[in-house]
Amino acid sequence: MMKRGHVTFLLVIALVWSLPTPAAAQAPPQPPPPPLWDVQVGGSFVGTNGNTDTSSGGADFSAHRRWPRWQIESAANAVRTSDNDRKTAERYLASARARRTLTAILSLSAGERIERDRFSGLDLRSVLDAGLGWALVRQPHWTLDGVTSLAWNHESRIIGPDIDHPVGLFQALSRIPFGASADTTQRFAYFPDFKESSAYRSEAEIAAQAAMTNQLALKLGYLWRYANAPVPGFKKTDNTTTASIVLRWKSTALAP
Repeated sequence: MMKRGHVTFLLVIALVWSLPTPAAAQAPPQPPPPPLWDVQVGGSFVGTNGNTDTSSGGADFSAHRRWPRWQIESAANAVRTSDNDRKTAERYLASARARRTLTAILSLSAGERIERDRFSGLDLRSVLDAGLGWALVRQPHWTLDGVTSLAWNHESRIIGPDIDHPVGLFQALSRIPFGASADTTQRFAYFPDFKESSAYRSEAEIAAQAAMTNQLALKLGYLWRYANAPVPGFKKTDNTTTASIVLRWKSTALAP
């Protein structure tokens, strides 16, 4: 005679087998394509007068233009602070990058980055790079892009001779949307120096932006920069925190 445990086990197996098979889980809907072009301009200002006389101002700009295989993106920002009419910080940065899609993951990438920050000892820094772009993650709740490039770094320093070094660029850029009206981006970049290995640099940046109206948004940002071999007499680390109101425009047409 079959044991009671065996009978129970067979009944459970038969019950599970008779249950209808659940439908396959539906893949989450893919986000719509980005607009054909978009532009945004941000600005901020804080000033005091009376017992103290200080001012702080900032501005930033970004733009994208998209074609079936090509994409061009550009950005610029400026930060300036003063205390009793004496400048205590001033930095200007502009960058541009062009991409040409080769596959769903791989693209050709070339960029130029220009920076002026005399409070870090730099009259001018120019980094020209060319290499590959990587679309590493494409999900509705997260995207991740990478850049691996060879580059040329030129620096005009306020102290000491100018330098021209071959360098590299390894960059990761992440974006996490929060609904349709807010998102956060995270960027990390590493610049190894192939002529002087101790002169490597790195940057980490995080920004969060939330829409207030169709054209107005609030943006918060934090930028950390590290130079292992800074201009003599200057510190290795710089930090910048910004808060600004942003004006946005975008095309009603979607990118192909």
